[in-house]
Amino acid sequence: MGAEFKEEPKAGVPMWLVSFGDMMTNALTFFILLVSMAHQRDFGLIAAGLGSFVVALKSHGMPGLMSESEKAAIFNEFRQRFNLPPEPDPARREAHTNASELELIRAALAKALAPHDELSQPSVAVFPPGVATLSDSSRAYLDKLAETLRPAKSQVLILEGHALDGAQARTSDHALAQARSSAVREYLISEHEFSGARVEARAWLVEIEPAGEGTRRVDARLVTPESTKD
Repeated sequence: MGAEFKEEPKAGVPMWLVSFGDMMTNALTFFILLVSMAHQRDFGLIAAGLGSFVVALKSHGMPGLMSESEKAAIFNEFRQRFNLPPEPDPARREAHTNASELELIRAALAKALAPHDELSQPSVAVFPPGVATLSDSSRAYLDKLAETLRPAKSQVLILEGHALDGAQARTSDHALAQARSSAVREYLISEHEFSGARVEARAWLVEIEPAGEGTRRVDARLVTPESTKD
C-alpha cells in the first residue's frame, strides 16, 4: 500500500504585510475624513490621496519598487474617476506619492496655528557638545524656573531641543535634539511632578543659528489656547 498523499501547506500572507495594510487603511480613512470635513472639496487632492494609498500598498511601502510610469498610471486612473485630466507635470506626480502623509502634516499644522497665547522662555537648559544628559547647573536652573513653567489647566508646555553637534555623539542632529528635550521633560515630570500629558518634547529640525551654545539648548513655550481664555 502506497504512502498517503499529503498536500503541501500553502504559504500565508506575511504578518508584517497584514500590519502594513491595517496601517495604510487607517491612514486612508483619516485622509478621507479630513477631506470630507473641508470647507472646499478639492477632487485633485482626493485623487492624489487615493493614488498615494494604492502606490504605497502595491509597493509595500518600499520606494523604488514601482516605476514612475506605473505610479503615473495609478494616479491618472483616480483622476479620471473624478473627470480630471492626466497630471502633465512629472514633478507634481512625484509629489503626490506622499500626499496622504502631507495631508496629515497639514492637519497638525492647522491645529498648531490655531489662535493661542504663549510665553517663551529660551535656554531653560544648555548641554555640552554631543551630550543629552542634564548638567548640575541645568538642573539647578530648572529647579528655579519650575513653577513659572508649570502648565495650568488647559495649558501645554512645549520643550524644543536644538542640536547641530549630533556627529559628536555619533547620532543625527534630530535624534540628539529630541533626546535633549526629552531629558528636560523627564526631569520636570520626575522631580517637580509635572503632568506628562501637559508637557511635549520636540526636536528643532532646521537650525537658523550658527553652531554654538544656541544650538545646544532646550527652549520652552507655555501655550494657552485662545478658546480657553476668559
